[in-house]
Formats: sequence, structure tokens, C-alpha cells
Amino acid sequence: MRSHLDKSETIFALCSGPLPSAVAIVRVSGPRALSIGREIFRSSSFSGEFERGMYFGSFVGEGETPIDEGLLLVFPDNRSFTGEPSLEFQCHGSPAVVCSLEKRLIELAARPAQPGEFSYRAYLNQKLSPVEIENLRDLFRAQDSIDIANIYRRRDGATTALVERLRGALTGLLAVLDTAIDFSEEYAEVTQQAQEPLDLAIRECSLAIQRYARLSGTSNAPRVALVGRPNAGKSSLFNAILCRYRAIVHDEPGTTRDVLEEDFVLNGRRWRLVDTAGRHDEATGTEREGIELGDSYLKGASFWILVVDGTIGISEVERALLQRYGSKPFVIAWNKSDLPNWNYPADLSTLPVAPVRLSALHADGMDTFWAAMEAMAGASAPNARGPLPTHREYAALLEVNSRLLSLREHLDGDELPEYLSEEARVAVNLLESFVGEVDTEQVLDRIFSAFCIGK
Repeated sequence: MRSHLDKSETIFALCSGPLPSAVAIVRVSGPRALSIGREIFRSSSFSGEFERGMYFGSFVGEGETPIDEGLLLVFPDNRSFTGEPSLEFQCHGSPAVVCSLEKRLIELAARPAQPGEFSYRAYLNQKLSPVEIENLRDLFRAQDSIDIANIYRRRDGATTALVERLRGALTGLLAVLDTAIDFSEEYAEVTQQAQEPLDLAIRECSLAIQRYARLSGTSNAPRVALVGRPNAGKSSLFNAILCRYRAIVHDEPGTTRDVLEEDFVLNGRRWRLVDTAGRHDEATGTEREGIELGDSYLKGASFWILVVDGTIGISEVERALLQRYGSKPFVIAWNKSDLPNWNYPADLSTLPVAPVRLSALHADGMDTFWAAMEAMAGASAPNARGPLPTHREYAALLEVNSRLLSLREHLDGDELPEYLSEEARVAVNLLESFVGEVDTEQVLDRIFSAFCIGK
């Protein structure tokens, strides 16, 4: 619970990155912020009273001991992130400098902030709503540009629009059911009229749930699988895509027997790259186990890359893979173009797609390869249109959907219209969680526990 946090106290925190760094920013907020600033800041042009703005000068400790020179950003009124007087000391990112500055802040009766306490004060001062705070938390967790787009779609009212559509459908449903209560002799006709708004609400709810299932969570990045024979160059291509040496590369076939996974960004979206064990018919023991494990990853991949040793060409192994997984989007990487006996296929009509000429070991041909990958990613990426709910909203959506499905099941039964109307009202009330009308203290505790200290 956050009720123990005293708003009358002045708090501080380092809100920039890890030290050492080029610049460090120490944020201070609370009723004593400006008086603390006057104790620490020195400048020949400073009159002793702060106005909103940025000042350059020196920071000093007790007895005018120098700490550093830097910038002081001042918010003297409620026009700050927290809605209370605030400062930002911008100094050199030296651990010694920051330690001295924080020591002086403690001496002047400021205390270190708790995780998310600045944002909590912004909520208390009506600068942020619970929904805005959730968006802020999710922005910290964003892994790629698609995550960011979803967050700003919510911020710009897409989730509110979803709620309004659901509320409109349920309000229409309630009106119909209340009519059935008042005119019981027309119950059968009235319940038929209720079907359309109920189906509309279920459809909107189901679409939002499906979007969440496809796009939410950092562990749900779409997979891209590298597949091919042993020593075709899958691990070299794995390293080339990641731009670092991650997988062991060796002339001995079968070096990769387990599955390797790493994230990379393509078309602004985070993907999960999977390097699988080399395929060949004579595999036994751990090699066979590795191939079977790779199969399970390939089945779940959004698209895959067939890595072909260009000094050998297509064999029965590649043909079997194309036959089995050819319905899934894929790229053919005709690898090892740096070798003298490499041959590009003369007759492309025998292949389902034109291979990309490539030397994964030397990263030659990667521009063309990336273009092919981007085309596949565009075709294979989950549809990110529409608002993506937060975890809390998703839980509410599931409950609303459950109520609506139950309502549809009982609509043609013998249930009293009063019962059906009450079920619809419960669903309407559940929608209020989307706009923050919930058990606010409990929700905020859960949200702020994921925040960093300086926010």
C-alpha cells in the first residue's frame, strides 16, 4: 500500500542512466525543493528567487564545498511532472559527484524516492490518470516500435473508443431488456431485438481479446527459424543477422545440436531468431533429438529461412523441407558465395522462390537478404491495428466476454428479464476499469511496483 508515503516530504532520485556517464540528472520534488535549490545552487547572476527556467552555475555542499558545475532546471509551481515544486540537477555523470550531491540533499531533509513515487505524486496531484500511468509503465517495457505504436494508440483514445462502442452496444441491450421487464407479454419479441446489440458487443470484445493474445507480452515475439543441412552456414547467418558472434561456427558439420534463440529488430518490430540443428537423414541420438526440437520451433515460426550450401545445391533434404513447410512464408539463402565452387541455380523455375545470393561468413549480399526478410516480415507480421489492452484491461475484457456469452446462452431460455438485465449491468460496470474507475489503490500498487526509482 502507498498510503504511508508522505506527500509533505521532499524526495529525490537519479533519473538518468547508470553511472559513470556523460551527464547525470538528479530529480527533486516536494514542498522544500526550491529552498533546497537555493542552498545548493550558486551563480553570480542568480537573485535568490527562482523563476521557471534553466540556470547555469555551481553546486556546493556544506561549507560551500564545491560539488560540480552544471545546469539547474526549475519548476517553481504546479507546472511540473509531479504537480508540485520540482528541480532537476544536471551534472557530470561521475559517481563521486552524484554521491556528493545526494548526500547534500539528505542533509537538507530530502529523502530517496520509492519506485514510481514521482508518478504516484503526479496521480495524487491529478496530473496523470490510472490509465495514463499504465501507458507510462508499458512505455518503459516497450521492446519495439509496434509496442510504442500500441501505447500511443491507447493514449490517443483508441481504447476509450473501444469502451464507448461496447458501452453503446450494452446500453442498447439494457434498453431492450428493461422494456421486456415493463412489458412482459412482449418478452419473446423483445429478446429477439436484444440479439443484435449483444452480438455486436461480443464481436468487439472478442476482437480486442484476440489482438491481445497475438501481440502482448515480451515473450511472444514472432519467430523466424533458420533451417538447412549441417554446415550449410546457418550459424554464420545467425551471427550475421545479429551483427555479433553468438553461435559457434566450425567446419565440422553438426556443431549446432540444440536450439539457439536471440531477439532482433526487423521492420520496427522485435522478432525471435532461432538457429536449429542441421538436417540429414542419418541423424541419431542427440542429433535426431535436436532436429525434432527444431521441427517444433519451425512449426510455430511466422516465417523461415532455408539456408542452402551453394557449393552443393538443392538435395532431398531441402526438397523435403520445402514440401513439408512450403505453405509457410520463407526465404532461400544461397550461401557460401565467397567460395570458388559456388554455383547459383541456372534454372529458377525449379525453385518456388528466387534464392538470395549470400556469403553469411563475410556478410556479403546482406542488403539483398535484408530486403527479402523485410518483405517476409511485412507479410507475416501480426496485424497490429486497433487498440491493444493493458493486462488489467485484458482481465476485465475476459470477464465482460464471459458475462456476455452467458447472457447470450440464457437469452433464449426461461431466465427472467430482471436477471438478464442485471447481468448486462455487471458487464457495463466492468467496462469502467478501462477508464480507471476501479479499486484505484490496489491497481496503483501493482502498477508502481514495476516503475524505476527515478520515475
